[in-house]
Amino acid sequence: MKTKSKYLFLFVLLASILTACGAPAPTANEPLTIAQGFWDGIHAKNVDAAMAFVADDVVTDGLPAHFTNKADFSAFMLSEVIDDGTILEVADLKLASEDTVTYTMKVDLRGNTEPFSGLGKLQVKDGKIIYIEFP
Repeated sequence: MKTKSKYLFLFVLLASILTACGAPAPTANEPLTIAQGFWDGIHAKNVDAAMAFVADDVVTDGLPAHFTNKADFSAFMLSEVIDDGTILEVADLKLASEDTVTYTMKVDLRGNTEPFSGLGKLQVKDGKIIYIEFP
């Protein structure tokens, strides 16, 4: 009887281990993780934390401006969003393809205009955001 209990215990233990190993753990390079990290940094008003997820040669399109490098984009985000009080509400992040994330965004320009919203997207390569399309 003791032998059967040992075998049963080993079987259950082995089954648990194999089940846990069945799905790969998410990595820090997954586009959704990177997109969420970027927006978390912006919402925390920490442009340095947000820019850690952005490639040096990032390209941005849409409102408010077109940028082709991280330094200019970072300076803009710091002056116009972080320091100036623009409110960006980002939600509904979805993986649109293996390297692209879509999201909805509501923008409130400090009460100067009616808030507006739309669909945006960003693209990730080698663990960094290389393209951001604002609504």
